[in-house]
Amino acid sequence: MRSIIGSSVRFRMLLGPLAAALIFLGVTQLPNMPVDTLPEFSSPVVEIQTEALGLSATEVEQFITVPLEANLLSGVAWLDVIQSESVPGLSSITLVFEPGTDLLEARQLVQERLIQAHALPRVSKPPTMLQTLSSTSRILMVSLSSDDLSLIDMSVLARWTVRPRLMGVAGVANVAIWGQRERQLQVQVDPEQLRADGVTLEQVISTSGNALWVSPLSFLNASTPGTGGFIDTPNQRIGIRHVLPITTPEDLARVPVEGSDLQLGDVANVVEDHQPLIGDAIINDGEGLMLVVEKFPDANTLSVTSGVEEALEALAPGLEGVEIDATVFRPASSIEAAIGNLSVALVMGLVLVAAVLLAFMVDLRSALISLVTIPVSVTAAALVLYLRGTTVNAMVIAGLVLGLAVIVDEAVVDGQQITARLRDERLAGNRRPIVQVVIAAVSEMRGPAVYATLIILLALAPVVFVEGLYGAFLPSVLTSFGLAIVAAMLVALTLTPALAVTLYSRGRVERRELPLACMLKRAYQSALVRGVMRPRSTYLAAGIIAVLGFALLPVMRQSPIPTFRQLDLLIHWDGTPGTSRPEMTRIVSQVGRELRSVEGVRNVGGHVGRAVLSDQVVGISSGELWISLQPDANYDATIASIEEVVDGYPGIERELITYPGERVRVILPEDEDEVAVRIYGHDPEVVLPKAQEVSTALAAVDGLFNPRIERSEEEPTAEIEVDLAEAQRYGLTPGDVRRAAATLLSGLEVGNLFEDQKVFEVVVVGVPEMRHSVDNIATLLIDTPAGDQVALGDVASVRITAAPTSIQREGVSRYVDVVATAGGRDLDAIVTDVEAGLAMISFPMEYHPEVIGAHEPGGRGNQGFLGAVAAAAIGILLLLQAAFGSWRLAATTLLV
Repeated sequence: MRSIIGSSVRFRMLLGPLAAALIFLGVTQLPNMPVDTLPEFSSPVVEIQTEALGLSATEVEQFITVPLEANLLSGVAWLDVIQSESVPGLSSITLVFEPGTDLLEARQLVQERLIQAHALPRVSKPPTMLQTLSSTSRILMVSLSSDDLSLIDMSVLARWTVRPRLMGVAGVANVAIWGQRERQLQVQVDPEQLRADGVTLEQVISTSGNALWVSPLSFLNASTPGTGGFIDTPNQRIGIRHVLPITTPEDLARVPVEGSDLQLGDVANVVEDHQPLIGDAIINDGEGLMLVVEKFPDANTLSVTSGVEEALEALAPGLEGVEIDATVFRPASSIEAAIGNLSVALVMGLVLVAAVLLAFMVDLRSALISLVTIPVSVTAAALVLYLRGTTVNAMVIAGLVLGLAVIVDEAVVDGQQITARLRDERLAGNRRPIVQVVIAAVSEMRGPAVYATLIILLALAPVVFVEGLYGAFLPSVLTSFGLAIVAAMLVALTLTPALAVTLYSRGRVERRELPLACMLKRAYQSALVRGVMRPRSTYLAAGIIAVLGFALLPVMRQSPIPTFRQLDLLIHWDGTPGTSRPEMTRIVSQVGRELRSVEGVRNVGGHVGRAVLSDQVVGISSGELWISLQPDANYDATIASIEEVVDGYPGIERELITYPGERVRVILPEDEDEVAVRIYGHDPEVVLPKAQEVSTALAAVDGLFNPRIERSEEEPTAEIEVDLAEAQRYGLTPGDVRRAAATLLSGLEVGNLFEDQKVFEVVVVGVPEMRHSVDNIATLLIDTPAGDQVALGDVASVRITAAPTSIQREGVSRYVDVVATAGGRDLDAIVTDVEAGLAMISFPMEYHPEVIGAHEPGGRGNQGFLGAVAAAAIGILLLLQAAFGSWRLAATTLLV
């Protein structure tokens, strides 16, 4: 260590410029660091979504989720957990990989498995692997509205112009569009009219598909359109291209029906319309589109937001008549405000530190040393984070602020000790060179400081073994904190002695004592003497403080992340299962109007249901309202007014929350006060009775309260079951009935139009009146092989039943959770009793229970963390003994 200090003093004329260069590099480069609210806290995850419009949750699970899970995705290398959720019209499968897995390799392995997805039943779109998203992925929500354009025309612009441009912005991972209405040419048929005209549904499908160049229906001739080819003249080759004369509904309506003298428009309504909606957007209390922009992990929120806004500005001239509002949800505003506040706080802090140093330091040169070394240490730590590619967030800043306390302490103590050593040397009449005095002083101070630094770093080591929420966020805090104290140590060994020798080479050391410092010193000495002379009183006071601290700890709010005064809030709305889209849109629009009138609210936007390839896996009865506040609003009063509005809608589940808090809860759910038993099994008729037995067993465990079975909510579903005997009378099979009903009620894509570098679907579907009541389903007319028609209700029963709104699976199996609140006993003891109770319950083959969550077998108690704490304590004790040379003093210091 002496050699390091000596070298620093010897090359002191070089260290000054290096420190200046370090500060300059920090000032110029640190503003380019990526910025976000929180660090990335999600595990390596790959999500596959499969759109299946018109299928119930049970059918989605049966046709899509189970084949994908069991046949393709289970057993992928490094896979930790496979989870899925099936909701009406969508299958979402999430693959969680082991920590440390290379995400690109994992995605490649999953993609290789998905190549075989062509074997799935053709009832859905192909499975799509979503882009990797940041933990807090949403960075901007953009609303599009227009008084001039229809929603279909606006959707065409959003789908084919706006979204591709935004996807090209660096850092953008996905753009989901709520309320998107895909332009379709629809051939709307009425079976009554078809019977009157003597035309069958199959003729309409065949005519519509074969009128186009390409059809996905393999039984139509248009599935093999052929090529134009070319001709060779004596001098040149001329290619042949066919031009489709159909571009409008009127063109398609003039196509003659196969096997008939009528045209398609004579037997059906050929119109331009859109697909059935899986979600919708609420813009300015009316209809519009909502574009949700999401970013890649570790992307700079500020730069990505700026890039998206620049892209929107560039698109604006070509979107005449469309109003673009990019302020519905903009986290960058809160980050920019936080950066401004932090900058002001840093300047004020530097001024206060300078004032305190000047007030307490006995020598201006000592104060100058501290004022120089403090920013150099902080900048050095921040530059290391920059070189590591760290994203600046609240956790990193918290660590640097903690480290700043150590840095200031190191700087002040070093400056004072050097000054005191030089003064003592002069008072003693020693005439040793300044260089030797400084080297000796710094060496004596740095010896204990090195031990202290090692002890701090050793104390941080167990955090590596922490799991759950704290394990996700604490490493970011402690990494920056550790870098700060290491930087302070290096600066103290190099720059501090160099500055001291330079500044004290000329001029004598002042002996004056400042009045304020003298007063505080006398007060401290008096208190110290009293404490030493009356040790029992000191021990009693310390004991009381310790007891009060431990007593208050359980009632204190504990959270690994700070609570931010976010300018952007969201409200979850969950209506009664089965609520229609118009009703959900009406409710959310009405709430939005009321919230707009609240003082301090700047903007309100919302969406219900979901969008294609979005971050929401929900049904149409779920919605969200996004609220942005004025920067100068009275925050607490505005929140209270918003909550008053929200509370005015009883009967609807709602929750006001911030987006970061919502993402933390979704990705890292953890409740220390609950014990959950998960029962795996595919048949609900078997699982639910066993869940009731488990609930009874949990109720008998001392320390568990309110056991409950968590089941998926149910919604009304129209169920159609073919009567085989009646169908046989008419020569029909169950498949014939399903295909005819699916075409009339949900629609059948028969081909595509290619126009202006865009692709539009052509669909055969029943007239809208068919989908307005359940009674209309039973009266649907089905074509028979004999050439006549029969009502659906004559060959099948149509009934309303309850069906799950969502089916969740884990480990390629359905499950049901039984949850109970814990309290009054040690949690490990409670879980042990739960396991004993489960052992008394018999389960059929392929059915089994597991204790899940933070207290699952082998994982409860964080044994790895506790073992690391014990090892760190032993290491600290050994370091203290090496520093003091006394086991008694080392043990006493460790206890303190």
